[in-house]
Amino acid sequence: MARHRAEPDRTAPTAPLGTVPDTYPPPRRPGDDRAPGRTVWVDAAKGLCIVLVVLHHAVMFLEPQGLVPGPLYLLNTAIASLRMPLFFLASGLFLASVLNRPWRVLLHKRVALFAWLYLLWTCLQYAVLAALPHGIAPPLATQTWERLLLSPLLPAPSMWFLYALALFSVAARLLRRVPAAVLLTATGVLSAVAAAGMLEFPSFAWGSMSRYAFFFVLGWHGRALVERLAAATSPLRVLVAAVVAAGAATASVVFGLRDIPGVAFGLNVVAVTGGVLAAAELARWRIGRVAIGLGRRTLPIYLANILVIGVLTTLLAGVRLPAPAQYVLVALVTATTVVLTLGVQRLLLTVRAGWLYDLPGRWAVRPTTS
Repeated sequence: MARHRAEPDRTAPTAPLGTVPDTYPPPRRPGDDRAPGRTVWVDAAKGLCIVLVVLHHAVMFLEPQGLVPGPLYLLNTAIASLRMPLFFLASGLFLASVLNRPWRVLLHKRVALFAWLYLLWTCLQYAVLAALPHGIAPPLATQTWERLLLSPLLPAPSMWFLYALALFSVAARLLRRVPAAVLLTATGVLSAVAAAGMLEFPSFAWGSMSRYAFFFVLGWHGRALVERLAAATSPLRVLVAAVVAAGAATASVVFGLRDIPGVAFGLNVVAVTGGVLAAAELARWRIGRVAIGLGRRTLPIYLANILVIGVLTTLLAGVRLPAPAQYVLVALVTATTVVLTLGVQRLLLTVRAGWLYDLPGRWAVRPTTS
């Protein structure tokens, strides 16, 4: 069976949000005894994460308009234990090979590229959201002129993941000779303390980076452990992990335990464990092809989803729906946003505006040949 080969980065840049190898075996069907590809499940995990990110942003925009039912709002809050920790874990899994390359390669692929996209799309997002009617964009997604000018130091609220990937990559290169146990312990303590709200940060982004640093390091140094976990997946283990994660999250909210140091961090660990098992199981089934496909194209979705959701929210402002219909609406906005962001990317590449997704001109990131 022919393998799928990723398009060059200059036409379909997907590397920034996961650094996945150039080739992937197709997902196997139920009952197929062939071993699944080592990294296909990582694509499925990234696909799940990017959908959850879009869902989070949809809830963030639609809730002030009275278009998000209460239970869905609470569910979205609970999913915070999964979406970004799992995303950071996936992003760290293939970091070791990059760290062994010369500094110029790291600075080109993981710093210059991310910095360009971060600054470009932070400015685009500011311009578009500022043009929307007052009250459409929630405060967390907007910036003032002053904050825009300070965005190189105080990361933008919606583009901070790119900033974090560049920063973490440089830090990892500098600290690559530090024992893994030391880095895991240090980032674990930082993540636990930050998740408990015991540290104050000048911006939401710095706080988030502190909460999720451990999972990036775990992906980097614990790749073998994570892959063993993924290989051990089964429907029963996925179900058990989901029940444990849901029960722990519910108990933490009911009894007000999240502010206790280690509780929120523990919830993240439990959720990520379940997320790895679920992604690995999903990748074994034909239905998982959707998640795998999205996982290979997270970048255009991540960059443009806030803008698309802002426009859709403007069109929906003033609409009143019963609670059951609100569930459908949020799902439709999420799915529509994913489709439109990918469509916008294809259109922009057609009109030779690929620099919106890659470094411009001869600086563009190109795949290495082996």
